[in-house]
Amino acid sequence: MTEEHKEILTAIEKALNRDPELRFGQALFNLQITEFVNPQNPAEADYRMRDIHADKDIDIITRIRRQ
Repeated sequence: MTEEHKEILTAIEKALNRDPELRFGQALFNLQITEFVNPQNPAEADYRMRDIHADKDIDIITRIRRQ
């Protein structure tokens, strides 16, 4: 496991510990690990989620840190 993996997992763990009622998918969305195709206007893209397959770990960490 890389340091980036650990940082992402720690952020998820903290979010779930802060709010145990939060569903896992909600935590991913709230941390901006997953996001809409068009975050500024989700309705424009029929509320579709963006495929994050090509995102680098550092890109995900950057989105998490913006919170």
